[in-house]
Amino acid sequence: MFSVTSNWVELAVAAGAAAFLYSRLRRPSLPLPPGPKKLPLLGNLHNIPTKYEWEQYAEWSKEFDSDILHLEVLGRNIIVLNSFEACIELLEKRSKLYSSRPILAMPSEVMNLDYNAILVPYGACMRSRRRLMHGMLHEKVAKQYEPLEMKALHAFLRTMLNAGEDDLAPELRHMAGVVIMGIAYGLDVRTKDDVYVAEAVKAVHILLEVTQPGAYAVNAVPALKHIPEWLPGESRQRPSRSREWRKVLYEVIDRPFQKVKQSIVRASMRPITPSFTSMSLEQGVDEDAIRDSAGTLYNAASDTTLVTLFNFTIAMLDNPHFQKRAQDQLDAVLGPLQLPDGSVGHMPEFSDMERLPFITALIQETMRWMPVAPEGVPHAYSGEGVDIYKSYAIPPDSVVIANTWALVHDETVYPDSYTFKPDRFLDANGNLDRSVRDPGDIVFGFGRRICPGRHMAYSIVWITVASMLRVYNIEKAKRPDGTVIEPPREWESSLVLNPKPFKCNLVPRNAAAVAMINSTERMDYYA
Repeated sequence: MFSVTSNWVELAVAAGAAAFLYSRLRRPSLPLPPGPKKLPLLGNLHNIPTKYEWEQYAEWSKEFDSDILHLEVLGRNIIVLNSFEACIELLEKRSKLYSSRPILAMPSEVMNLDYNAILVPYGACMRSRRRLMHGMLHEKVAKQYEPLEMKALHAFLRTMLNAGEDDLAPELRHMAGVVIMGIAYGLDVRTKDDVYVAEAVKAVHILLEVTQPGAYAVNAVPALKHIPEWLPGESRQRPSRSREWRKVLYEVIDRPFQKVKQSIVRASMRPITPSFTSMSLEQGVDEDAIRDSAGTLYNAASDTTLVTLFNFTIAMLDNPHFQKRAQDQLDAVLGPLQLPDGSVGHMPEFSDMERLPFITALIQETMRWMPVAPEGVPHAYSGEGVDIYKSYAIPPDSVVIANTWALVHDETVYPDSYTFKPDRFLDANGNLDRSVRDPGDIVFGFGRRICPGRHMAYSIVWITVASMLRVYNIEKAKRPDGTVIEPPREWESSLVLNPKPFKCNLVPRNAAAVAMINSTERMDYYA
C-alpha cells in the first residue's frame, strides 16, 4: 500500500508506535464502531485493499451488520459510513462538526496546497471560497452559462462527424475545457492544444495522484516529511518534485486569473460570456478567493462531467435497446429529424428537460451504476470530544468517509443494483418516480462540502446526452475483419472512477441527422 525505503522505515515504525500509543490514551469509554481485526501498531494496514477499497467497505458493512465501521491505520481513526441515513445524520445534521478535511501531508504540508477549496480544512478560508462558489454557481446563475455550453456542444457534434473510434474521449475533454474555461474566465478556447486547458488537465492528474489513498507514505506517517532531500528513496516523495508540482498547480490558477484581470483593466477584451472571475471582480470580491475558487472549477467539474459521459457511453454500448428507447422519446417530443417541408427538425434545449424523463432516467442510472467518486472526498470530525452515533463512539480527529459506492448499490433502495436499469427511476406511466432516491443526492456529496457546481455539471451532462442521442447512434468499434471490439469494462482505482480507454463510433442516425448537425453552426452564429 505504501512505498517506503529501508533508510527511513525505522522512523515510520517509531512514528506509528507513537500514534498508536497516543490513540490508546484517547480511547473513548463507549465502544468504537465494529470493523475488521486490527494488528498492534499497524491497525488495519494489512487488510484494507490497495484497490477498490469501497467495495470491501460495503462487504464489511454487511458482515458486521452495521452502517458505520471503524478502521485504524498507524493510530489514525477512520470512520466509514455505509448508509444514506448515516451520511445525513452526521454530514448534514451535524455538518458543523463534520465539514473539515483530514490533513494529507503530501498535498497540504509538503506541497502547501492551502488554496485548494476542495482540500482546505474547515475555517474562514474554506467558508469564503465556498460562499463565493455557491453564489456564482447556484441554479439560477448557472442558467446564464447555457449559451456557452450549447455552442461548445454543437461544435463537438460537428467534429464527431469525421471522428474515428479513438476520438470520443479527447473531443469530449476539449468540449469540457471550452465550457469550463469559458465559465471560469471567459476565455475563448479554440484549439485542441490550448495551453490553459493542457495545463489544467495536467493539474488534475497531479491532484489525483497526490490524494490517491496509499500512494504516499507521508500521508499516513506525516513525520516522513522531515526526511532530508539528499537521502535515497522514492523520488515521487522528494521535495524537489513537490516544489515542481506546486509551481504547476499555482500557475494553472494564477495565469488565467491575471489575464482576465488585466483585460478588464485595459478594456481590451470582453469575455465571450459573463464569467465567474469577471463577475466576482466587478463585485469587489477578495482576489485571492476569486483566483482560488475559479481554479477549483476545472478540478471539480471536468472529471465529474467527463467520467459520467464516459460511463454513459459504455452503458449505451452494452444496452442499445435503451439507446433506441431514448431516441424514440426524443423524436416523439421534439418531432422528426426532418420536417415535412424538408427543413431540419429541432435539437434538444435545456427547456426540454421536463418533457424527456427517459433521458433524465438514463443519466440518473449512469450516476448510480458507476459513481464518479466512489468514496467521495473524505471529511474529518473536528469536535473536541467524542461524538456518538448509534451508541458508538467517534473519536476526535477521525477521518470520515462517505462510502458512495455502498449507498448507490444499496439493494433495499436499488434492487439488482449492479444491473443498468434506468426504469427504476420511472413510474408506470413513464414519468420520473420522485419516490425513488435521486442518486444526485448522494454522488455530489453532503453537508457544507456538497459540490457547489453540481447544477452546472448536471446540466452539461444532460444536454450532451440528449443531443448525442438525438443525432447519433453510439456503436461498438469494429476490426478490419468486421468483428466487434468489446469495451474493456475496467475502471481505474483512484479518487475518480475513470474507465480504462475504450473504442467506439458515433454514427449519424441518417442523412437528416447529418443535416441537423451541420445546421448547428448557423444556429450558433445567429444566437
